[in-house]
Amino acid sequence: MKNIIKRYIKITVVIVSILIIINTIFIKVWTHSMERKDPERMIQFIDGIKIDEKSCTVSKNSKKYINDHYQWMMVLKKNGSLAYSYKLPKKLKRNYELGELIDYSKWYVEDYPVEMLNIPGGLVVLGNAPDSIWKANLSVGIQEARMILVLLVFFNVLITIVLAYYMSLIFMKELNTVVSGILDVSQEEEIALEEKGYLKDIKAAINKVSKRLNEQKLIVKKTNAMKEEWLAGVSHDIRTPLSVIVGKTEELGDLEQDIEKKQMLEVIKNQSFKITFLVNDLNLINQLDNQQFILKSKTIDICRLMRECIADVMNIYALDQYEFVFDHDSKRGKIYVEGDEHLFKRAVDNLLINSIVHNEQGCRISIYIKEEVDHIVMTFSDNGVGMNEEKAQRINNGQQNINEVHGWGTVVVKRIIELHSGTTEFRNHNGMQVNITLPKKLG
Repeated sequence: MKNIIKRYIKITVVIVSILIIINTIFIKVWTHSMERKDPERMIQFIDGIKIDEKSCTVSKNSKKYINDHYQWMMVLKKNGSLAYSYKLPKKLKRNYELGELIDYSKWYVEDYPVEMLNIPGGLVVLGNAPDSIWKANLSVGIQEARMILVLLVFFNVLITIVLAYYMSLIFMKELNTVVSGILDVSQEEEIALEEKGYLKDIKAAINKVSKRLNEQKLIVKKTNAMKEEWLAGVSHDIRTPLSVIVGKTEELGDLEQDIEKKQMLEVIKNQSFKITFLVNDLNLINQLDNQQFILKSKTIDICRLMRECIADVMNIYALDQYEFVFDHDSKRGKIYVEGDEHLFKRAVDNLLINSIVHNEQGCRISIYIKEEVDHIVMTFSDNGVGMNEEKAQRINNGQQNINEVHGWGTVVVKRIIELHSGTTEFRNHNGMQVNITLPKKLG
């Protein structure tokens, strides 16, 4: 914006300078045109006229001078009688009285503008065609002339500034249209700017970019629709046989008496649950990415929700090698947050199951909720294998590879917490540790 203003200030200065130069040239030419007599040629002209009592002669150079600057000429004797004429109009008199000559000396003879020159022995009258020259008696004082010159410069500058300001307004209007178009494009809105004016090339480029972005948007939308359709079909095809596998595994487990075989059936069941959770996470991530998930927000007692999640996971993974510990610092026994209960349960389930599936030898899983003034901090930790700090940093920075350990589960947890204006931090602290901060429901 500053560069544009500087540019127009420079343009204004240039315009003012040009106007001053033009005015100076104009005044010079105008004043020079008023001085119709070239001093040297005028002397030659007068010297070429010879008059005495009997005759009057005019040289060729003097006639040429008349042809160059005037329409006609006459030479009068001192008594006012005509001594010589050259191209003299017929309607003009040939003899004049002294009073008439005094009246005509600065003005007109009949309708003919004239100039008069005194020469030895008589008077030369130089004339032009009617309506060819306007003559007026103009007298201007020195102070007045200076004031006129100052006013002339002032109004030239004023007009130039007004003109430059008007041009700036036009340009700014064009620029605002371009800026508005760029903002609309940044919001992925389809636009079609009118390609005219000072910035028509930029407008054309913006229209081209907008068209290309919208074409890409349609392609992405079509691709996402195909992906969603494929995921829905695959999820359905996977969940149906998994449900059968889990059901039959549980039936076989109830019938089987051999401990080793019961453990093998338990492993099959747990892995089936793991696949089910992965498929559900995949669907949820797809919905969150495409903003298809409708957040059903309500007030939730996070302590109650935590107990329910622990109970659900313990029912699914009924293994003795996992110990669950839950505690909080609320004196009321209840801590409230605002959010979608289904999504919160999914996030908690993912963290608990994450500790189980990556610590098959067993571990102690602890959950502690600390209540602050306007937020709560939930700490999930286990004393299992954990992860190295480099991997934890990649997860915190959103750079984790979903194909490696702690993949889909961590992605889902981070997305859900961010959706509720919270933060998630993964750490390696004698095992896996996750710190979640959420806004607290006040009142």
